Amino acid sequence: MMVSTLEEILMHDGLPPLAGPVQDRPLGGRPLAETHSPREIRDAVDALTHEHHQLALREGHSVNGTADGLQLGPLGLVHVAYGAPVIVDSPPSGRQVVIVLPLGPMAVHSNGHQWIAREPFALSSWHGTKMAPDPRAGALVGSAAADVVEDYVERLLSKPLRLPIALASEVPLKLASPRLVEAAWLEACGVLGSSSERPDELTVTALVSSLLSTMVLGLAPLLSASIGPSPHTLESSPKALWRGPGYLIAARNLMQAHLAESLSVDDIASAVGVSSRQLHAAFAEHLGTSPAQLLRDMRLDRARSLLLDRRLADRLTVATVAARTGFSHLGRFAAYYIEKFGEAPSATLSRTRH
Repeated sequence: MMVSTLEEILMHDGLPPLAGPVQDRPLGGRPLAETHSPREIRDAVDALTHEHHQLALREGHSVNGTADGLQLGPLGLVHVAYGAPVIVDSPPSGRQVVIVLPLGPMAVHSNGHQWIAREPFALSSWHGTKMAPDPRAGALVGSAAADVVEDYVERLLSKPLRLPIALASEVPLKLASPRLVEAAWLEACGVLGSSSERPDELTVTALVSSLLSTMVLGLAPLLSASIGPSPHTLESSPKALWRGPGYLIAARNLMQAHLAESLSVDDIASAVGVSSRQLHAAFAEHLGTSPAQLLRDMRLDRARSLLLDRRLADRLTVATVAARTGFSHLGRFAAYYIEKFGEAPSATLSRTRH
């Protein structure tokens, strides 16, 4: 269906109204804010989700918003309804995993894609997301640090992840099994919202396990680049990639955010404020590899993720994947790919298509 731009939605009357009454607030027993102040409701949400979003409000309107939520172990849970047409502008989620469950139709724009969301989706690690939620029904938002989700996945798989979780895709980050995820989260919030008392330890542990397991179930198709045997050049735990001085983490973030661009080690070192020699030394000490080798591995992992994505298979070629992941020479790309994964990129793509 054709979607009006978020700005058009904001300037006019918002999204079409919900059919029928608004359901009870999922976390109504855990009030955080009930206010006409955009800043107060934004801060109440950010305190639990750590997404640091901004609000754009239609001129002449004021919010009449509610926020309910709590910190449940490592998970922040919040239900927010603004009571007016707004655009929620969230930055890239980075090292937070943020899940949004629209409780009414929500216009969403991220990474050049725009759609009406009625099912759960994730915020992108590398791209900002703009959302126009239903003013009355609002949305339920869940957030956890990426290392918490990584630990949980490693325990499920009984093996280390190959790379830290990074939720990046050429298509919207819609969750698998969305109805199951939504039902589990709403049921958990119903339990938590039915009383203002702190739940007992066993209840907290069981609910955290349920919420994390369904979060991972929903995210599973988006985690293929993180799961698998560790590259021989890296330590086995994903946390190895996040140890060391701040400039080392910044360098890795820069690489991940600009895989398709031409980056030299000098460019990376200059961007994070150190010399090339210092950057090489830090990579060797903390990661056991070089900047160039890690960048190549990240590009190859991203290429394989694209080639294995059934949603894109019919629209991709090996050449377009090489270009999207920073390989300007198709022959070298194929050689590096075969060396790392034991098959040609064309074979991966052919298998995905069939």
